Amino acid sequence: MFNRLIKIAIAAALPLCFPASANAFGIGLQPTTVEISVEPGDTNRQVVNIANVHTEKTISLTLGLADWKLDGEGQISLSPPGEGEASAATWTRFSPAFLTLKPGETEQVIVDIATPSRLNRSGDFRFALLASTILPEERSGQSGVWKKYQIASLFYLTTGDAESVPVIQSSELKTNEQSGEKLLHLEISNDGNAHARLQGTIDIDDNGRRESVAIGNLVVLNNATRNYSTPLPGDIAPDASIEVRLLNTHAPQYSGDAEYLPPHKVATETKQASLLVESGR
Repeated sequence: MFNRLIKIAIAAALPLCFPASANAFGIGLQPTTVEISVEPGDTNRQVVNIANVHTEKTISLTLGLADWKLDGEGQISLSPPGEGEASAATWTRFSPAFLTLKPGETEQVIVDIATPSRLNRSGDFRFALLASTILPEERSGQSGVWKKYQIASLFYLTTGDAESVPVIQSSELKTNEQSGEKLLHLEISNDGNAHARLQGTIDIDDNGRRESVAIGNLVVLNNATRNYSTPLPGDIAPDASIEVRLLNTHAPQYSGDAEYLPPHKVATETKQASLLVESGR
């Protein structure tokens, strides 16, 4: 048993939906983030609100659990509950398993987490609460075509002597060969046993013209590397100064749970590239 409290950081209702966005089939989940501390062997109860934002359509939902992870580009992949080494699905029970929501109606899902009294390691554990439905596909001239839609609340559980250690490994300024706009590409690693959640700015000083680009809610999982690209405003001179300043808001090794990364200087020599712009999770 660990001698210190288990810190559980739960991030719920991040934007995940298959095959379309949540608004496309009219379901929303709240809250987005909950952080609590519990001791080994304790139980914790969380409430997730599921809302039908349609004004006319009634939607029936099936609730379930899954394991999840992010790939190097920040895309979420799901797998059956309990399969992964980092899975906390077996710690979790929820109710109800089925919901029917009238237009504008909101219902609560009770999520009970029973932390084991003995754990074989510190660091992150995860699971997802899924809400699924099957709806007719709205295509002109087609009928009888149905699709499955899912939205997920992603839960991060951080235990014991955990730390997140995000580092900007490299940066590169590129030009999108199609649009001509400048793109900043970052490679960020995290050798810690807990995820990092980053926010901050890209500060540009172009011969007295100062601009900033915000970075928010960028997650780098434990023992993982994340690629991130974002467009930069206007033309940037070769002698411009670009610095990336990030705050890790999930640093459980510190009493304030936050740590600033050292400012990162970006070389302004550009390369041609065809890149998709990614968003944080």
